[in-house]
Amino acid sequence: MKKSPRNQNLILTALVSIMCGGCATAPFGPTVNVMPAPGKPFEMFQKEQKDCEAWAFQQMGGQDAVDRANTSALLHGVVGTLVGTAIGATIGAGAGNAGAGAGIGAGAGMAAGTADGAGSSAHSTRVLQRLYNDAFEQCMYAKGNQVPSAM
Repeated sequence: MKKSPRNQNLILTALVSIMCGGCATAPFGPTVNVMPAPGKPFEMFQKEQKDCEAWAFQQMGGQDAVDRANTSALLHGVVGTLVGTAIGATIGAGAGNAGAGAGIGAGAGMAAGTADGAGSSAHSTRVLQRLYNDAFEQCMYAKGNQVPSAM
């Protein structure tokens, strides 16, 4: 059976949606304010900041944590599509057209799975950023810098 261009476009759209539905991002840097200790040379503060950023990234789990979050988000999309396909095929079979039911179910499952994956990704990104910020603040505070949230 030859695949129609419409079916190929639907499959391509589904795959792109699932893959892009959720991508956790690694923190680009701290989102907290830290000021140098009074009298501390700015060059020393900048070096400490770089050191603390690297340490914070490792403490939050590094690239492995980001990869695990992305894998989880992708799985949400895949599982949603598969469950939707199965439910749609079952309902469609009861109505006399399993193929149409599977297609409708796959579309609905993909949409729900992609939304769930995006939500999971957003949550993971927030958690990674919070872990990063906490470690960064601890490091900078330990080096004698002013951390307003610690006061």
